[in-house]
Amino acid sequence: MSILIIAAHPDDEVLGMGGTIKKLSKKNKVHLCVVTEGASAQYTSKNMIEKRKESCIKSGKILGISTFDFLEFTDMKLDSTPSLRINQEIEKIIKKYKPSTVYTTPKNDLHKDHQIVFESTLIASRPHSTTVKNLFSYEIPGIVKNPFMPTVYEDISKEISFKIKAFKCYKSEIEKFPHPRSIKSIEALSCQRGMESGLKKAESFELIKSIRN
Repeated sequence: MSILIIAAHPDDEVLGMGGTIKKLSKKNKVHLCVVTEGASAQYTSKNMIEKRKESCIKSGKILGISTFDFLEFTDMKLDSTPSLRINQEIEKIIKKYKPSTVYTTPKNDLHKDHQIVFESTLIASRPHSTTVKNLFSYEIPGIVKNPFMPTVYEDISKEISFKIKAFKCYKSEIEKFPHPRSIKSIEALSCQRGMESGLKKAESFELIKSIRN
């Protein structure tokens, strides 16, 4: 089965669902599409764009991701980019891999890039024109405008170590506790979602649509 993960920035994928990606990659082809370069708005060095791409590929190999597509839209400027351009590029990726299941960024996030990628994924995966039968959004730790409301939990008790190892590839993004992007906070969130679902460690998702034949 072909599965597509859509991220707004390099590291969204591992923060949101690194453990689940590791599980899925054991029996499926997992493809990653990163919409922005994720660096130009935060760093002055132009080398950081390439470094974050390299970190993404290194991290993804740990998780078992098969292919990587980098659309390289400007970081934190998706709200000033014509939505048609973003939609069309994501549509091209969906047509390229023909996934039955797609995971994308959450809609509850304060980050505009995450919101826009969510909306564009909805459009690009609309019925009648794609192979997408199941669409989920994953949870990205951080400041949000509304609480994330999970409807699906994935047991990552055996995969949490791979998630942490993969995130450590993004050396520039690791923060100190209690920052949401600290190692300790990532582990704590997996425990929280685990407690909610009766599991030791879990990642949570919102089911956006599921089409049954």
